[in-house]
Order: sequence, then C-alpha cells, then structure tokens
Amino acid sequence: MQKILRRVATAERVAAKRKKVKETKYFKKEKKEQVSDHQGQVQLAQREFERAKQAVRDGWALGPLAPRQDVGEWAGAHGAIHEARFRSYGRLTLAMRNKRCAWAGGAYNLNLRVNDRVVLLEGPDKGKIGKIASISEETAEVTVAGLNKSNLRIAPEMRLPDDPAAANIELPLPISAIRLVHPLKDPQTGVTRDVIINQLAHSGMVVDRVTGKREWERVVPGLNVSIPWPPEEPEELKDYECDTLRIDAEERTFVPTLLRPPMPPTVIDELRNKYSRFRTRHETEYIARLEAEEREKEERRRRTEESMRTPLQEFHRQERANKKKKGKPRLTLEMLEKIGEVIARNRERSLNAAGVSEVSSSSPSPSSSPPAAGAAEPSAATAESSSAAAATDVPPPPPPQEETSQLPPPPST
Repeated sequence: MQKILRRVATAERVAAKRKKVKETKYFKKEKKEQVSDHQGQVQLAQREFERAKQAVRDGWALGPLAPRQDVGEWAGAHGAIHEARFRSYGRLTLAMRNKRCAWAGGAYNLNLRVNDRVVLLEGPDKGKIGKIASISEETAEVTVAGLNKSNLRIAPEMRLPDDPAAANIELPLPISAIRLVHPLKDPQTGVTRDVIINQLAHSGMVVDRVTGKREWERVVPGLNVSIPWPPEEPEELKDYECDTLRIDAEERTFVPTLLRPPMPPTVIDELRNKYSRFRTRHETEYIARLEAEEREKEERRRRTEESMRTPLQEFHRQERANKKKKGKPRLTLEMLEKIGEVIARNRERSLNAAGVSEVSSSSPSPSSSPPAAGAAEPSAATAESSSAAAATDVPPPPPPQEETSQLPPPPST
C-alpha cells in the first residue's frame, strides 16, 4: 500500500510541475502576444496618421490632381479607422483595472450597471450625458449608447458585396473617462437637478452562500446618500417548436427507494478512472491483498537476512539470548555474609596498623584552657564575687566528658 501511495504522490508532483511549466509558457506566450498586438496597433495608428497628413499635403499642393484615397480596400471607407484598432490591446491587470475604476469602488465591486446615466469627460462628445449600453469587466471599459461614435472600416472578407464599407458604431471608453449622473435635491433651494457624482462607495455587503452572488448599496461618501440601482429590463423569452413542454419537464419519472441504489455500482468506474495513477481510494479486498503481499515480502527479506549470518554473529546472538533469559543478577544470603566478613577483616587490619583498638576523638574543655598571653589580671570585684559564689552551696560544674566516636559494628556472621 505504501508503494501505491508513493506512486500517487510522485504522480501528483510530476503533474503539478508539468502544470506549472505549462502555465509559465502560456503566460509568456500571452505576454508576448500582448506586446506584439500593442506594437502593431501603435504602428497602424502611425501609418494612418502619416497617410492622413500626406493626403492633406497632396490636396493642398496638387488640388484636383491629388490622388484619390477611397480606392481599393478603403473604397467607401475614407476617413474611417482600421478594424484592428476597435478593440483594446492585450488584457489589463487587476491593478490597471482598479486604477480605472477607482472612483466607482474598484473593479471587483463596481458600482455601475447597465442603463446608468453617465457624463463623458473625454472624446468628441465630452460633456454629453447618455446611458451605459454595455460594461466590459476584463478591460474596465463601457459603451455609452449614442455617444463616442466613429466610422469603423469593415474588411472586404467580412462583408457582403451590398454591405457598406464602413459602419458608424460606439467605441468603448475607459471607466475613468465617465462619471455617474443622478438627480439630487438641493437642501437649500429645494430644487432637484442632475449632479455629477465623482466618488462612489459600497455599503451593506451581503453574500449569498448558495449562489455566491454579492449584493450591496452604493452611496456617496461624505453625504451618506444612497444611489438606487437602475431598473433591470425583463429578459424576453421566446418559445420555439423544439422547446420541452413544461408538463414534460415537471413530470416525475423517477421515484427513489431504499431497496436498490439509485445507480449501478459500475457507474463509479465510468466516472472515475479505475486505473488512474492519481487514485487514492481502493476496495477493501485490494488493500488487504496488497498488505498481505507486503507482509510476505518482509518475511522473505527477514529470512534472507537470517540465512546470511556468520557463525560469530550466531554465537553472539545466542549469548545475548541466554543473558536475557537469565535476567538481572541478585545478591544471595551467602554473598551478603561473604561481603560482611571482608568488611570486618579489612577494618581489623586497619585498626591494628594504626595501633588503636577503637577510633575516638576528644576536644579540650574551654575552662581548662590556659589564659592567653597578655590577658589582664582579674579585678578585686571579680575576685570578691567569685569567693561569694564559692561560699554558697552552688555545685561545681561537671568535668568535661570525652567524646568517643566508634565505627558501626561489623555485621554478624
């Protein structure tokens, strides 16, 4: 079983490493494509500017003899922009999107919706008010209905012969180039008029645990004014002949029961590869068989090791077994008697060598110690007090006794 677990762990590490290498290659490839796309758009815009300036110079210098610009691929699309410049290049990072959406609460919790009224701060329609037609979260751009229009050339291979060569459509604008417009009542004059809101924040965030949908209110920081969300238009559902009827969809065709499983057990093998290297759940019989094989392999290895021992190793092994079988040694009564005899014999030999029968220690009495040299003679008052004390019936102090320390007697044999 350990072998299978090691194999699964190795397979997971190899798969993770392969995935990381693949993601790194994809990231580098995507980054390279973004840089190439950006450079291509810049070069295309430069060529269009040069062509437009050359057309102006030719028209000024040559007049009616100036070459025509609306021929070939640009026939009927003179003055339009190239179709490659319609979309934004590459993919914006989260930091770039947050920078564009800073005034609207950030890119993650954007406080803008479709049908919001906004005013344009950039472009040819600067200062005009319109409704948001679409929002692109990947590029942090919006399209305002009827504003920021431009002629876009349609490639010949993308249109029919009768279709026009150019189309007048709304170009996307970054969210930083617009501001929300909402009618507010002036507290001083009481007049309700449109106000440009330069900052929005979210409040009262609620997350549905089942669907993961987030809901919140957008407010104007500082004023604590709640801006209502625009009404959502109901989605129009159209019926077709191939649609399933409601009566058929609501018909109950399966009744679960406890007598049989809802699906055959073999479905698990169809949903999950039975022979996958990443499989970690196995049947009990399979695990028992693997464990038995491992035990047999371990026993075979142990027998092989035992058969390869030398005679010296066998002898040492037998000695260790005998020693372990005997256990720890204990002192018997005979051993204790012998030890006591040896201690007594050694003590007697030591005393005889020292010339003493017993070991004793004596200390002189403090009263019998001679007076120190240079000590003063006792005064008369002291002599009188001592003679008076002698005249009374006070018994003299007992003589000092010698302190004798003896060794403990030897153990009896």
